[in-house]
Parts: sequence; C-alpha cells; structure tokens
Amino acid sequence: MIRQLVVVLIALALFAAPPPRDVAPSIITVGPNVQVSVSMPLIMHSEGVIAADPTDARRLLVCSLIHEPAIGKGVVAYLSQDGGRQWDRKFATGPDDNAGDPACAYGPDGTAYVMFIPLSGRKSGLPVFRSSDGGRTWTGTGATGYLDRETILVDGTSGPYHGRVYVHGTTDVRSTEGIRRSTIALYASTDGGRTFGPRVERASLGRHYIFASANSVVLSDGRWITAFAEFKEFWEDAESDRVHMTFAPPPEPAYVWLRAIASDDGGTSLTDPITIAEWHAPNGYARYSPAIPSLAADTKSSLFRDRIYVVWPDTRLGGTDVLFSYSTDRGRTWSRPIVINDDRRRPPPAVPPNHLLASVGVNDAGVVAVTWLDRRDVPDRLAWRARIRVSVDGGETFQPSVLLSEAPARFDGTEHWSATSSTAGGGSSLFRGGLLQSQVFAPGHLYMPGDYAAVAADRDGVFHPYWIDNRTGWHQVWTAAVSVAEKAVKNGADDLAGLDDLTPSTTLDRVSANDDRRTQTTTMTVRLRNAGNKRINGPFKIRLISVESDVGNVEVAGASNGLTGPGAVWDVTSYVDGGYLDPGSASRAFTFVFRLHDVRPFAQGHTDRFTSIVVRFFSRVLGRAAK
Repeated sequence: MIRQLVVVLIALALFAAPPPRDVAPSIITVGPNVQVSVSMPLIMHSEGVIAADPTDARRLLVCSLIHEPAIGKGVVAYLSQDGGRQWDRKFATGPDDNAGDPACAYGPDGTAYVMFIPLSGRKSGLPVFRSSDGGRTWTGTGATGYLDRETILVDGTSGPYHGRVYVHGTTDVRSTEGIRRSTIALYASTDGGRTFGPRVERASLGRHYIFASANSVVLSDGRWITAFAEFKEFWEDAESDRVHMTFAPPPEPAYVWLRAIASDDGGTSLTDPITIAEWHAPNGYARYSPAIPSLAADTKSSLFRDRIYVVWPDTRLGGTDVLFSYSTDRGRTWSRPIVINDDRRRPPPAVPPNHLLASVGVNDAGVVAVTWLDRRDVPDRLAWRARIRVSVDGGETFQPSVLLSEAPARFDGTEHWSATSSTAGGGSSLFRGGLLQSQVFAPGHLYMPGDYAAVAADRDGVFHPYWIDNRTGWHQVWTAAVSVAEKAVKNGADDLAGLDDLTPSTTLDRVSANDDRRTQTTTMTVRLRNAGNKRINGPFKIRLISVESDVGNVEVAGASNGLTGPGAVWDVTSYVDGGYLDPGSASRAFTFVFRLHDVRPFAQGHTDRFTSIVVRFFSRVLGRAAK
C-alpha cells in the first residue's frame, strides 16, 4: 500500500474534493460525437466493449448487444479504419442465435476476436470468432465452456506468455450432494483461440457467492489479473443452495467484497484472491446502476509500469458514486478508494444521483482515464450524460471532469425501445398452472443501458470511450476521440518531478486547530518534522492528494499553486531555517486553511456509521532526500 501522510482534523468523511470553482483550461480535448451504430438506427443497443488495434491507431472495434424484436437479443460488431470517424457493421449473430454478453479484443498482431453467450443453448459453450484481417471478415475458430459475463484478452506484453488468449467469467459447480456454488473461472489458449486448455477456477464456498467479474489485464511479466464481486451472505447457510439475499435494498450495507485474483503461470492455476475493498454494491433494480467493476493496467509507461487501476460503483455516501483504487505491487495491496465523480454534494433534502457504468483505461504515456454515465442535475434521476476524468500522476489525483456527450439521454415520452413479451401459467412451461398470464414490457436496459461499458486507448494515446444514449430516440452506441495534452509526470507536475517523496520519513506535529462556523473556515497549524534518521533538504512542498468533509464540500484556501482541491501545493520552504531538517528537528509553525460550502449537519450521507469529521486530508511531503 502506498504510504500517505494523513492529517485528521475531526472524524470520517466524503472521499473526494469538490471541483475547483476556478480551474485552468482543461488538458482534455473531446472530438465530435460519432454514432457507431448508425447503420442500425432503429435497433436498441446496450452493453458493449471497444477495443483498439495495437498495430494500427486508425483501427477500432466495437461489439455491442442489440435488442431485436424478431430474435430477442443479438450481438453485432462494428469496425472503424479511420480512427473512429466512420463505422461499418462487420459481424452479427444470426436470427437463430439469441445471444448476450458481447466481448471483443485485439491481439498484439492485429488479430481481432469476438465472443458472446449463445442464450438459446447456454450450456453448450461459448464460441470464439477470429478475424485475421483486423475485423473485416470473421471465422468461427474455437469455443470455451459456459461462462457468464465472459471477457476475452490477448497478452500483448513481451512477457513469457506473449500472444496467449485468456477468456474468463463466472460459472457454477455442484457438490456431491447437489449443492450449487459459484466460481471465477479462466480458460487459456496457446494457438490463437482455436483450442483452449482445461478450465481453472476458484469456488466461492460457505455462504458466499461470486456474481460479477471485471475485464482482465496482463502485466509486463505475464501476470494475468481480474477483479470480481463476492456476496458475503448470499446463501441461507453454508450447506444449502437456498438464497438468503441478493442485492440489498437501499441504503445498502457493505455486504459485498471487491476482490482480485491472478494467474502467474499462463492460466494453469489461480492465486488466492485478495480483498480490494468492502463494497456497498448498488441495488440495480432500485438505482438503475449495475454492480460490475472495470480494470486497466499500465504496461508501457516508465513512471507507473505495472500499476493496476480499478473502478466500481458504490453507495456508501447515499447515491451511487464511482470509486477508484490502484495497486503498485501487482495487485497484492490497493490504495484507499477515492470518489471520481466530481459533482458537488448538495445539502438535504436534495437526493444524491446514481451514476453508472464506469470504465477505466490507460494509454502508453501513462495517462489514466475514467468514464461514466453521469446523472448530476437530471430532474427525472433517470437520464444521463457521459463524462471523463484523467490523471497524470498514476491515479493519485484527477483533473476536473469534462462532458463527452454533446446531448443527454432523454426520457420524455418520445423515446423508443424494443418491447419484450412473455407468457406464463396455464399449460405453458413457465410457472405452469392457473390462469394464463401474458405481458408486454420494456427491456431491463431501458434506464440502465447494460451491465458494462469500456474505454480504449489507441497506440497514439487517444482515448475512445463506448457509451449509450438515446438522443436520436433509440439507444445507440456513441464514441468520441479524446486527446490529453499531457503525459504522466512524477508528482503530477513538471516543477515537482525532480523532488523526492519524503512522506515515509516526515510527520506533522499539531500546534492548534480552529473551526469558525461563522465564516465556515477551518484551520490547522502544524510543524513539519523530520522523523527519519537522515538529513532532508528543501525545497519542502506538501502536495494534497485528497480532502474530505462530513459536513459539506471543502476547498483549500491559499495554496501556493492556486489550486483548491487535489493537486494543491503548499510551499513551506520558508518555514525551515537553513533549508534543511536534521533528524528530529522541525520547522516553524505554518497553517493550512480550508473553506466549507453547502454545509449540512453531521452524519449526512453515510449509510453504515456515524462520524463527525469537519476536514480530513491526505498529502505527500516532497523535497530532497539525503544522497
């Protein structure tokens, strides 16, 4: 776990700072919105994936779920050969192939892959389709056993398993007594997806249950890793398959673990899983926000090589927020989660929004991008607009978000969808007996457009997000080319890149604290102390990583670089006599100043505990270590 300097002024908190009121021009440039599914404009689309060809920055592949009245559900794939400006449909399941859960990927040689679940024969296995010409033509090549929420990945690193194809998801096993339990399962192929080795899996035993997995990533040394969700008390008891509870009603407790699992031998075995975080997983039926995480790994940049990033939806603060964490040690430990969505939290009786479908990606320059469908300022609490935030310091801080979508989704009575129908009772096979019950209903993906999305980075570093909205009246696939004007930089800024991290050998000695309720100003006066055994030298700068409050939105006042949120820097060199600190010595006293906005009573927004933090912030101390 990355060690961070923690300064606690008074108790527990919101995870993220509000967006600065005055910010510098964004480093993010969003290109025109492009309708990927324009060739199927009257067909409802939902969940899907976008992939970038590592051999050609102009080539992108999208696979998407469609809702077609004649066949139910199907899967299509669209290809762009001009960087996402134009798209052509190149793959589609047939009229007899009721299909779901689309997955697609590129291999390091430009070979493209598409998979889906054949819903009409779900236990017969999952077919793999392969395209040796980058996605123009397709051939069925192989298959895996049955998986739910399957994803496909090809190792594009220079590690020992280069070119290996991995397919993973969740499935079930039964004990000798017939008791059903869930597993996280992985298949590996050494011949480009033509054949797959035996399934390797880990079962969730006792009362636990695995219900969703993220996409997977491969690190530079060949380690394969994914994240998954595991209910703590799904079954009534450890010896039965009677369900105790699936998704809890709001306010959801921490009833799920977000966990990670890896393979270090090319898919022959799986490691013991580790817990990333306790998870207040959203009830999708109540919040229209699905509970599936997303994963990315930096395998190319020099600064943050093999850093892993994960995002997931969480309801611990009242609404559904996008949480983010990272690992610097190949997935063994994870940073403290922060909130990515940067909408200002309103005081009661305002109800916080339920954001959804977060995805994370990273480009070869080490820039991290998180996208999601954002419901801030949406009166009906159903519509959304796509947004993006980026980080240039390995996920420690993020730039303010910008809009991706040029128009919002809308639910004003003019929207269209593919109606679904069913019959039960009587002599039908479903709930046989009694009166015949027939019904026509809207698809489940109307207000929650799928269970997952994605954002890909091409070889030139441009991000290409996948999102759904219905601005045309129908749920359609959209994307845009997103350029970031900076690359990853140590300590988040060029003027800080030459400084060392002194956090492990320093501390702050508290002098005094004050909270002025009249001006809503909170201060803390401290001294910087050298807690190590070697001299440290200036300049001494304290960089804010995150700031929180349990009673309002909090901003920094008086930072040396003018920022009011994460990334703010206090230059405290002038408080250090002689410009250095010997072991045990301390600076003269200096004061941190914070201002609160939208102040509310304590214990607002938390669903699981009572606390009373006015301000808490996490920071790093930068300077020059002894040589």
